[in-house]
Amino acid sequence: MDNFDNDYFPASPDPYDFWATKLGIEIRRKYYQGNVLGKTGAVLIGVMDWLLPETSRRLFNVGSLKYPIVIGQIILQLDLENRLSETTAEEALQQISSISTYDAGINGKAWGLGFAWMSKNGLYPSTLPFITHTPYIMEALIVLSKKSAIQQQALKIFEQTWPFLEGLKVMFRQNDTLALSYAPVEEPRIVINANAYAAYSYALHAVYGRKEIRKKAIRKAEHIIRFISRHLRDDGSWYYYADNDGGNFIDCFHSCFVIKNLLKTQKLLPELEDVVVPLTEKGWRFIRRSFYDQSAGLCRRFIERDIKDPFKWDLYDQAEYLGLLIDFNLRSEAKKFAERTEERFKKGNSWYCRIDIMGRRWGRNFLRWGIVPFQYQKCRLISKTGSG
Repeated sequence: MDNFDNDYFPASPDPYDFWATKLGIEIRRKYYQGNVLGKTGAVLIGVMDWLLPETSRRLFNVGSLKYPIVIGQIILQLDLENRLSETTAEEALQQISSISTYDAGINGKAWGLGFAWMSKNGLYPSTLPFITHTPYIMEALIVLSKKSAIQQQALKIFEQTWPFLEGLKVMFRQNDTLALSYAPVEEPRIVINANAYAAYSYALHAVYGRKEIRKKAIRKAEHIIRFISRHLRDDGSWYYYADNDGGNFIDCFHSCFVIKNLLKTQKLLPELEDVVVPLTEKGWRFIRRSFYDQSAGLCRRFIERDIKDPFKWDLYDQAEYLGLLIDFNLRSEAKKFAERTEERFKKGNSWYCRIDIMGRRWGRNFLRWGIVPFQYQKCRLISKTGSG
């Protein structure tokens, strides 16, 4: 495991933490309002963040955080490497509890970004959990439940994620289709990849949750997948939002998220194979055809995009594409792809999460944004092939 020999669950900077400062939030608020100062400020902060990411974070006293996606995937990686001792598992459980945004009251237990975020939909507070983050911890809890000393505690925390799932807002329901919100708040638009995570989360409860809710969990997972199915476009793509309104986009890693979660759901609930397989096969063909750049040996970021930035390549795209190569059993190709990605995004002992238009690596050890996801997928590859 890269860089974690002395601290398995490190804090790290993030591509979006600079924008989560009071100044960043206010500038984004004004930007989305169409304010001239907001647009000017967004350009200035964007340039600072691009050219001087580490310096700008020091100047604005942006602290590092621990993220559920990072902790969850490190736990899975330690398990694959047979390095998850009872002591490390106990520490992992403590880390999981310490960063939860809900504290097992009537809303259950769940996880989010850990910092406030201003989006097109308004301000998401640091205490708000997301369906795109919580499943990573749910997976990790199932792994931790195999350790005898913390088995009951891990399962109890896992079961406490059910009220969070049930607290997500119903945004569409009709016959055998269902779509839920990204977070347990009212939202204006349905997010496709968030619903793929929701389907997988329900599938986890259908297998590992309390017996009395398992049938309901299966039904909800199926209904969500049918909603996702009905928004698959003719070419095999999904828009980020389940609509054709302005501001929509099609990018690589969110497309991969959809396929990944559908495959995981099918693995847990094989009775959904007839619904899932046509989606994953068509979606995977689209990703292979549209995102992989043969000459560069990397995946492009966007097919359609809304907001532009100075970055050409993103490690998150490569991480999720590598995961699908493994899922579809393309191991030889996965090995070559992993090697090319590492050559581009790693320098010495440091990983970088993006490469800009000038070929400069950016985001040194920004762990959440593709670095730990890539390391986890590479660990999966090694566990299947026996070599890096």
